Amino acid sequence: MIMARLYLYDDKRSLLHTLLGFLSAFTLAWGLLILVIFTVYEVREKEAPVATVGDVVEFIIGYVYGLAVIVWLAVGFYNL
Repeated sequence: MIMARLYLYDDKRSLLHTLLGFLSAFTLAWGLLILVIFTVYEVREKEAPVATVGDVVEFIIGYVYGLAVIVWLAVGFYNL
């Protein structure tokens, strides 16, 4: 629990990680490629490993929110 508070949303770029994840969900299959590229970028960055995991988790949180919006839009579209 303490680790989550230290490494999730710990800087201003954290919101950008979430936004990138959210937007990549709308690219559907390409979103997985974006996730791999983002993960490789984060691993090559000179950060503590736990901070890298936190950045990837922030990305995945945005991705899941994006998928939830896609499902919400699809359900609303088909129920017209």
